[in-house]
Amino acid sequence: MTLRRIVLVVPLLLGGLFTACVDGTPGAAELRQAPARGVPAAAAPGPGAATALARVRQVIDGDTITVSGVGTVRLIGVDAPEKTGGYREAEPFGDRATTFMRGLVDGQSVRLEYDGERKDQYDRTLAYVFLEDGTLVNEAIIRAGWAEAYRRFSYRRKPDFQAAEREARAARRGMWATRRPR
Repeated sequence: MTLRRIVLVVPLLLGGLFTACVDGTPGAAELRQAPARGVPAAAAPGPGAATALARVRQVIDGDTITVSGVGTVRLIGVDAPEKTGGYREAEPFGDRATTFMRGLVDGQSVRLEYDGERKDQYDRTLAYVFLEDGTLVNEAIIRAGWAEAYRRFSYRRKPDFQAAEREARAARRGMWATRRPR
């Protein structure tokens, strides 16, 4: 087995060993979830389970990153404006949201935590992203005012993310500095 394959396989195998919930939520590790495509059931952590540390290789935009050994990760519950040069038309503050995310996670070691579906329609891994110091990146970008809490889907941390958004709007942080609060 080549070194590259070992580097890609070991984090997946170790992910199954780390089933403790990062935020200490009681009972979260016991929840059941179907394994992701291509990942054996024994190695696929369920909702609330955390993976081993992995390095952020690239920040794609304010709500999407690339993580070593995982691939493209879409942050659960985060709706950041689209950036310039993406697949969709750029939106106001998209580049600022990307810059904020880059400053927060680019090159950092992170842990991923899952909740519900493991993949979206574009085959991106859906996850909560935690820095080594315990900072929940998904909530941090919302609290800083560079993203909104995603309203369309149900997810475990939705009330916390909505509260972070209300706080950012009230304090007129990030994109809310020039927008009227709802």
